[in-house]
Amino acid sequence: MVKNYYKFGFLILLSLLIYSRSPYIFSYGRFFSLDLVHHFKIETLNLTHSLFYIDYNARYLNFISNISSIISSRFFALENAQYVAVYLSLLVYFIILYKILFEESELFINLVQKYIFSILVILTPVMSFEIWLNAINLQVYLGLLSIIILFLNPDKTKKIFNYFLLIVCGLSGIYSCALTPLFFWNYIRKKSRYNLICFLILFICSIIQLSLILISTSIVEHGSSNTVIILEFSKYEPISFIYNTVIRAFFGSSFPKFIFEIFGLNLKEVLTNNNIKDLLFFISLFISLILIFISIWVFNSFKKKEKKIVYIYLISIFIITSFVVIVGGVSDSLHGRYSALPGITIILIVLHVASNSTKTFLKNLSIILIGCTLFFGLYDYRLKNYLVYFDCINCPDWQMEVKKYKSDKSYKPNAWPYHIDR
Repeated sequence: MVKNYYKFGFLILLSLLIYSRSPYIFSYGRFFSLDLVHHFKIETLNLTHSLFYIDYNARYLNFISNISSIISSRFFALENAQYVAVYLSLLVYFIILYKILFEESELFINLVQKYIFSILVILTPVMSFEIWLNAINLQVYLGLLSIIILFLNPDKTKKIFNYFLLIVCGLSGIYSCALTPLFFWNYIRKKSRYNLICFLILFICSIIQLSLILISTSIVEHGSSNTVIILEFSKYEPISFIYNTVIRAFFGSSFPKFIFEIFGLNLKEVLTNNNIKDLLFFISLFISLILIFISIWVFNSFKKKEKKIVYIYLISIFIITSFVVIVGGVSDSLHGRYSALPGITIILIVLHVASNSTKTFLKNLSIILIGCTLFFGLYDYRLKNYLVYFDCINCPDWQMEVKKYKSDKSYKPNAWPYHIDR
């Protein structure tokens, strides 16, 4: 019972940390990315169509975003509708943190692991500004929630809630659905009714999402849109993947840029040089091969069978989520939301090694890497270059935008900037 008091106190500290990143957003709300477009679209549909609305450019059902837009468009005046996505996202964050801190898990065997990873969910650089407090990208956090649920050993009272959460996760994008084979493996290992139901939920959601992707792709290809799925890979993809997923997971954005500046290099200019790009491409492939060999070596550093199994799960999650973002990414730049889940999975792997490896060198190296993640995550938490995404710097006055829209329905209100260098 005393431990729970400490956990609740720690959860309060995490709340303050979350608030400190973007006080303006919590006080004034915001529509970010496509949230406003989604809001206006849902507003014109009936309830059934709203719940199962599909953006044919995205191709899959994003249920959590639909729910956010239904609430904002039907229960709030436009002047205050911008709060819904923010506080719905916050609710999901708290569910993730609660499950990490308060529920029994194969992944976290002690309080130190729980405390460290709950901080990293908030601080780690790979959970970037792009997916921070907006409904469109909330599917990334729901993917993380599915990973957490995969390792839980819930009591009877929490099982039904987990079923509900997995339904929402599975219907809100493809990240959770991609984990279906691992939930099936869970059932094969444990032979429990709970694990069977979890698997069946995601299996059904996967069939729904896959069907929608195929149907939507057919509609888009035969319609007016030019957005089609192209299974082509450029030399930039492995470069981008290694940098955004592996390097940024532990060193953030500022430290690598600082290193480049020491040598008088500009990252954008470097990548326009074909010779340097070719060199970086081969370096990225070499790093990938090194990581594969290291992964095999690390596997043999666990003595207990259950620790090896958890490690295999985590490696499998990394491979699956990496495949999803590489194939499903709209460009060859795998940054932001695309690097988030593979990146935080790498951090989970390193945390698992730090806690359970029998090799002193691996334990110490893993502890150093976790320390780097915490340090650079805190340093980059409100990085000056990205403050425009957290604070209202030259952003449109939302109340004025609403007045303009109400006086002229053809006017398109300006929401928070998205990928705009201001």
